[in-house]
Amino acid sequence: MTDKLTNFFFQKQEDIRPLFESQLEACGVDYFDIYLMHAQGADNFAYFKKCRAYETALELMAEGKFRHFGISFHDRAEVLEQILTEYPQIEMVQIQFNYVDYENPAVESRKCYEVCRKFGKPVIVMEPVKGGNLVNLLKNAGAVLEELHGGSPASYAIRFAAGFEGIMMVLSGMSDIEQMNDNVSFMREYRPLSDREMEAVRKVREIFRSMGLIPCISCRCCQAGCPKGIAIPELFAVMNTKQLYHDWNADYYYNVIHTGGGKARASQCIKCGKCEKACPQHIPIRRFLEDVAKEFEKKPEGV
Repeated sequence: MTDKLTNFFFQKQEDIRPLFESQLEACGVDYFDIYLMHAQGADNFAYFKKCRAYETALELMAEGKFRHFGISFHDRAEVLEQILTEYPQIEMVQIQFNYVDYENPAVESRKCYEVCRKFGKPVIVMEPVKGGNLVNLLKNAGAVLEELHGGSPASYAIRFAAGFEGIMMVLSGMSDIEQMNDNVSFMREYRPLSDREMEAVRKVREIFRSMGLIPCISCRCCQAGCPKGIAIPELFAVMNTKQLYHDWNADYYYNVIHTGGGKARASQCIKCGKCEKACPQHIPIRRFLEDVAKEFEKKPEGV
C-alpha cells in the first residue's frame, strides 16, 4: 500500500507525525509499503525542507512505519537533480511520462527520466495516457494507430511508457472493468513497442503538437487556491473542444459552467498567479484564461 505527504495538510514539522499516524489509521494498516513526498518541485521542495518533512519521514521509515521512501515529481529536470543530490535516501521517483510529453519543454519527461537513470532510481510512471487524452484520440490520430491493426490506443501509450529501462511500475487510471481487462490483456505478456509502432506514436505526437491545445490533464491542483473559484479545467476543456470541432456546443457548455455551477467567468481572473504555482504541468494559466475570455465572451458586433 502506498500513501503520500501533501503540503496542504501540514504547516510545521510537528504536524507531520500526527498526520502520518492518521493516514495509517484511515487505511487500517500498521505500515505502508511506499511513502511519497507528494508533488515535489522547486516551491514544494523548499516548503518541505523548511518543515523538515524529509527528515521526519526518514525517522518514520527507520521506525518501520513504511518500507520504501520516494517522491512524486512535477518540475524541471534540474530541480529533480537537486532533490536527489540532497536526499540520496530517496529510493524511487514518480514522474509524468508519456509519448506526447516525452519532449515537452514544460514537462521534460525525457530529461527527468534521464536524471532518474543517472542516480539509479527506479521510475514509477504516472499519466501514461495523459489524463485520457491518449485514449480518446482525434480521428486522424486514431487512424494512425488503427493502421497497426494491433491494440487499443491505451495499449500503445502504456507499452511506450513501460518500454524504458528502469521503469518500476506504470500507473493507469481505469474507470470500468472493460478498461481494466484491456490493460491486463496487453501487460500480462508484455512486449515493448516495435519500430513500426514507435514511429506511429511519433506521428500521433506530432498531430497533438500541431493542434496547439491547452495541455491540461484536469488534475484540479489549480482550483484549490483560486480566490474567484474559476473552474479552470472545465474552461480549458471547452476551449480545446472549440479548437478541435469548431461547433456551437463549446459555447453552450461554457455558459452552462457559469449559469449552472455558479462559477466565475474566465474574464474575472484577477491574475494572482496562485493557479500557476500549483499547476504540475506548468501551464501559463492566466494567459490561457485571457484566450478563453476572448473566445467565449465576445461582445456582439455594434455593442
